Amino acid sequence: MKIGLWFWLEKIGFWFWLQWVVVTLVGFVMSLYWVEVGEIPDVKAIEGAIGGSAIGLAQWCVLRQQFSPVRGWVLASIVCWSLIGSSGLGALGWSTPTVMSIPLRAIYGAMDGALIGTLFGVAQGLVLNDHIYRAWRWILANSLAWAIGLSFGWTVGAVLRSVTGLFLGEVVGLAWGWVVVAAITGVALRHVARGEAR
Repeated sequence: MKIGLWFWLEKIGFWFWLQWVVVTLVGFVMSLYWVEVGEIPDVKAIEGAIGGSAIGLAQWCVLRQQFSPVRGWVLASIVCWSLIGSSGLGALGWSTPTVMSIPLRAIYGAMDGALIGTLFGVAQGLVLNDHIYRAWRWILANSLAWAIGLSFGWTVGAVLRSVTGLFLGEVVGLAWGWVVVAAITGVALRHVARGEAR
């Protein structure tokens, strides 16, 4: 039975997915050494580039197991987070809204998340395009993942901050947001890669 379960987990790509989620979370946590979580738009382009490099590098370590070589992933992450950080939004992966209304956070998180997810989808899709057919699906997956993940993270952050009275609740909320994004994109990445490698 153990061998059958192991084979099934390998077949669905569970280990790849789990590694993807774990390294994304670890990349976010490591980025906190250099990037201080703040309110929108306090976290700017430099912080976005630093955070993007930490997460991009962590994801690249797992991604290169699936696609070898995968060039440009880290650079795409750095450039995207720099662009987002230099916009009026700020580096949203490390920023929280000033408004504490949970419904508004959920709505704005979904809208802003879809926007940054599309940007990431395009940039990373160009990198993946060398390895898979129909990499455009990565754009859709990222938009959906970020819309759900940012909305969830900001909502959890508001709840935890209001319950504890500590800004640390916002950091925990953002961490959960990154986990949701990684969980969705990990499934999508495995799906677009399955049987379609160039």
